[in-house]
Amino acid sequence: MSTTIQVKDDVQEMLDRLKKDIDAKSYDEAIRYLLKKAKKMEISHFGSLPDLEPFQREEIDRID
Repeated sequence: MSTTIQVKDDVQEMLDRLKKDIDAKSYDEAIRYLLKKAKKMEISHFGSLPDLEPFQREEIDRID
C-alpha cells in the first residue's frame, strides 16, 4: 500500500539531501532511517564536558 503525504518545499529539500547523504533510493528509505534513528536510545553524554570539575556535595547541601 502506498500513500501520498504533503510536505513543505524546505522539508522536501532536506529529505533530498538526506537521501543523497545516506544513499537512499527513495523517500521511504530516508523516512525509515529517520524513524529508526529517533527510536534509538539517546547516546550518553558521558565525557562530553571533559573540563567540568567532578561534583562534590558540600555539608550545607545536606538536610538532616
